[in-house]
Amino acid sequence: MSLKVETINNNDSHTVSSLVKLEKNAFGPNGLSEWEIVPFIRHGLVAALKLDGKVIGSAHFLRDWTHPNHAYLFSIAIDPSYRGKGFGTRFLSDCCIILKQQGINSVELTVDATNHPAVKVYKDKLGFKTTETRIDEYGEGEDRLVMVKAL
Repeated sequence: MSLKVETINNNDSHTVSSLVKLEKNAFGPNGLSEWEIVPFIRHGLVAALKLDGKVIGSAHFLRDWTHPNHAYLFSIAIDPSYRGKGFGTRFLSDCCIILKQQGINSVELTVDATNHPAVKVYKDKLGFKTTETRIDEYGEGEDRLVMVKAL
């Protein structure tokens, strides 16, 4: 079994299709489409988690314009059949190493305040700290915790 994290630097149709499929499997109609993934590849940072060459995870990062050494995790997805096995934790940990190598000194994410399993992983396993709660961030009743990790 070969597990590998790599950054995606080309937007060939096979790669983009794999990322879109993963997003749709993880988030349904709210998953990223090729219209969002291609700009992330060109202007952000996209990482893929590959198991024996198959994409089973993806993460999409933005650099903060105001604080250029700060990144924002826009999206992270793990293929549903691989969840709960530690792949996501290892993947995000490896992504943080990649970000640090590129001069990033902190990473931020938001998470649904009621998603207790994800909050626990971010806090207890990866060392993120909750810095704020944003009420109605994505509409009424869509509260988000802001979590930050120093790299």
